[in-house]
Amino acid sequence: MVEKKVIPLEDRIPKLKQQRKQKANRRIIFYITLFFILILIIVYFQSPLSKLTHVKIDGLHYTSKSQIINTTGLQKKPHFWDVSSNSVKHDIKKLKTVKKVNVHKQFPNSISIHITEYNRIAYFSNQGTYTPILENGTELPKLKQGQLPIHAPILFNFHMNQNGLRVIAKALTKLPSSIVQNISEIYYHDNKVGEGDLTLYMNDGHKVYASLSTFQSNMALYPDIITKIPKGKKGIVHLSVSPYFEPTSDVPKDKSP
Repeated sequence: MVEKKVIPLEDRIPKLKQQRKQKANRRIIFYITLFFILILIIVYFQSPLSKLTHVKIDGLHYTSKSQIINTTGLQKKPHFWDVSSNSVKHDIKKLKTVKKVNVHKQFPNSISIHITEYNRIAYFSNQGTYTPILENGTELPKLKQGQLPIHAPILFNFHMNQNGLRVIAKALTKLPSSIVQNISEIYYHDNKVGEGDLTLYMNDGHKVYASLSTFQSNMALYPDIITKIPKGKKGIVHLSVSPYFEPTSDVPKDKSP
């Protein structure tokens, strides 16, 4: 039978005392560290270092920096810890020009805001002025005198149908860019002309009759129809019901937009 080694009590007491001393030292170090951390936090909150001094905003094209600041109320929140990223994001998304927003707080006193705006998809013409239209149908301030629309279709007569303006803007967003870039002008008619309430003039020389209700789906057929037209032939592409091409020679000259 193996004898168990018995450690005398007088040998164990020093080790127990040492272990208790180490535990006490660790506890003291913990409290001292916690005390200094609390002091640093209090000093930070009371010092100029906690003031929100850097606000970086990028991605703006149609929205001004002052609009962002006023909408979020950042000018009324002097301290870094007053600012809630979620609250700032929520406030900015209320702006009709803003599609997405990311907010990132950077310790000790900075906030970074990256904004993605809706794209300009067309121009609305009214009484000789041009108003940029975003893809969600939002109207921007009119172009200054002398400025002309570029790289986007011009919409006419849509002041009579604001809902139609939003429908067209949404459709232009979803259509391939090659089709949108080929559209020069779009006219809306409250009394239907031909087979639809829309007349389009294309940059390739063709004219298109379409309906607002089926504009997006039927306009997507335009490239395939054009490929079947004999080279050099120009005319009207009918897209209101059953798509077909009508050569210019077969169209009465007094046919209006």
